[in-house]
Amino acid sequence: MSELEKNFNKFKEITREEFFIAKEIKEHLKIKDTDAILDVGCAGGNLSRSLVKDSVNITFLDVNEFDFSPQEKFIHASFEEAEIEDKYDFILTSHVWGHFYRNNSFEFCYRKAHDLLKETGKLIVVHNSNKDFTGKLIDFSKTLFKEIEFDVFLDECLKSETYKEYYFDVNLKAETYGELARLVQVLLVVPDELFYEKVGEMTKYLENNLERPEFSINQRLLVIEK
Repeated sequence: MSELEKNFNKFKEITREEFFIAKEIKEHLKIKDTDAILDVGCAGGNLSRSLVKDSVNITFLDVNEFDFSPQEKFIHASFEEAEIEDKYDFILTSHVWGHFYRNNSFEFCYRKAHDLLKETGKLIVVHNSNKDFTGKLIDFSKTLFKEIEFDVFLDECLKSETYKEYYFDVNLKAETYGELARLVQVLLVVPDELFYEKVGEMTKYLENNLERPEFSINQRLLVIEK
């Protein structure tokens, strides 16, 4: 397991990000157990499972291999390459649009998601707003690393859409600035060999710009109608 993967698991545990995302979705959407859900970039599938009582109507999709039970439908493929014939009431996309942006497939994936929705379906998007300290951290990291993959959503896609948006925070807290610097790798998706060459400079930046080794990450929930 890479350091990035270890930090990812720790990041999820500390922030309880999936709990707060699920709470926000449930507050603003009524998802029935009979609704068909496509979970794009599902990882272990915990987020979409927490939205319904039974996972029988969820289709899980991820480019990485995960261990799902035989009765669960898992598509092991990238969203770009996956061949999907079904239509869905909800398509869940949490923190995946930065990957699509980096792969130059953002618009393609956006159109594909729309095409896979039923007539009354909704596309659920969750992404970091980058309006707070996270945005400053990204700007600094662009000067520090040769390549980063931060969370992003292109709002020009919303110009002719009917949608609602909601904002909420999750808190990233560490014992030391060094530990916080390692967790920050998750927000930047910098490969291990590049990140740890500069981790000392990242630690110093955090020390100089934060009163304590923690900060809030502002996130946006978009509910986009078909």
